[in-house]
Amino acid sequence: MTRNNDRRRSREESRAERPPEEPREPRAGFGAWLTSTVLQTAVAIVGLVAVLFALSMALGVDLLGMLAQALSTQAGQWLAIAFVALMLTGVAMRALSYTRAPP
Repeated sequence: MTRNNDRRRSREESRAERPPEEPREPRAGFGAWLTSTVLQTAVAIVGLVAVLFALSMALGVDLLGMLAQALSTQAGQWLAIAFVALMLTGVAMRALSYTRAPP
């Protein structure tokens, strides 16, 4: 019993010695996260279109037109939905890294 009381007292004393923690501002972190996520997504989409355009010019094949035709089919639409779901999963993973408490 006394051993437990000694441990409890030492924990309380160490807590009293620590400086008070500063309150975190969740809004500032959320804004930075949202801006970063939107910019990275936009850069990825523009980069994909630029790569398809460059390959189209190099190969002499209309890859962007083929992509548009593929997305007009039902299977292509489901693939687009799956791609959006994958991007949302990545966004959620990034959100977890911003919301974790510091060590």
